[in-house]
Amino acid sequence: MKKLILFFITVSILGSGLYAEPSSPYPKDKEGNEIKPEWTPTKSDQSAFGEDEKLKSDSLDAKRLPKSTNFWVYGASIGSPASINFNLGYYFKDVVVRGSGGAWGPHWYGGQVDLGYTFWKTPVIAHSISVVGGYFEVNPFAPEVGRGGQSSYPTGLNIPGYNRRDPSQEDLLIRSYVNSIDSNVGTYLEYESRERQRVHLSQRYIGLTYDILLGNFFFQLGGGVGQGDYRNPQLLLQMGYLFNTREYHD
Repeated sequence: MKKLILFFITVSILGSGLYAEPSSPYPKDKEGNEIKPEWTPTKSDQSAFGEDEKLKSDSLDAKRLPKSTNFWVYGASIGSPASINFNLGYYFKDVVVRGSGGAWGPHWYGGQVDLGYTFWKTPVIAHSISVVGGYFEVNPFAPEVGRGGQSSYPTGLNIPGYNRRDPSQEDLLIRSYVNSIDSNVGTYLEYESRERQRVHLSQRYIGLTYDILLGNFFFQLGGGVGQGDYRNPQLLLQMGYLFNTREYHD
């Protein structure tokens, strides 16, 4: 009897659960209506925030890059040979030819020609080694003796005893003798050979440099030797901004 009563109770509970109205996952307002979010079907290429970007047919293709050779460069730089230089060059396959220089006064000018080999190049950077040759003239004011490899500076007079800016013992004896004969002449010669005046210096040189062209930035560093007023090897240095005619290729 007890089992029969328990059976009817179980069946009634299950039946009420099956026929009961299912609970809604949506909240209700004050009037008992369900609050459901608005939803409007959209196209496959759209989102709730507007149209998505459409995939272009060529978006996965390789990007075009600038040429790594066969282009001109032109611009300006500072450094040797003329302190402020204009540059023009051409990169042809593995060879680079470049000229640089400027003229800023009767005794302040210079020029340099480079012939180089580009041993590594990409569309962005080019490394090269160059053989260079050049000539320059400068007229510094009252330079110090011993700077830049020169042991003496000539004066404006080609007279023994007064033709060197750093007088030797023999020069001092000559000057003393001239002063003992005529002090006015000695004073005039001393004035013409004074230190506080411009000195005219020139140099012809050949050298070897390392060059780098990184985008539009140009840098050159090396050394040179030659004939002129600079007896020691000279530092060759240029840096500047060069435009180029790199064209894009497929």
